[in-house]
Amino acid sequence: MFEFMFFDDELRQNFMDFAHEQGVPCHAVEDNMGMIATVPEDIPDAISEALDSYYDELMEQQAERVDRAEGEATHQMAGIRVTLQDGQPCMIRLEPELANRLLSAFTLEEMQTLVQAIARNLENPDDGPVCKRESSSAKA
Repeated sequence: MFEFMFFDDELRQNFMDFAHEQGVPCHAVEDNMGMIATVPEDIPDAISEALDSYYDELMEQQAERVDRAEGEATHQMAGIRVTLQDGQPCMIRLEPELANRLLSAFTLEEMQTLVQAIARNLENPDDGPVCKRESSSAKA
């Protein structure tokens, strides 16, 4: 399934209506990270491109809504749940605009993997060089 994340139910419904107009089954899923619309992966490329294009338009609308809401007493946030080494769940909060920008470049799974890697490295800091030469022989 392809997943499309939204932070506004109206925009998600607009996407779902568009998908149905294209003859694509689309389902709403509630998730800790936000509101998700899912579509099957086995759809024609032209329809997939149309959905992606429409999703981009909706994300621009979402960004405009966030811009308009700035300065108002709102608490709009997005979040990604990670699991810490001790098994404790933790919600990483993101401003919706940042989340939208990340989602324009990464899939949900990629974004989750990125945030989980950051959390893992915060728990086990290593300030050494990124590239390390590993010794091929063990010392006795």
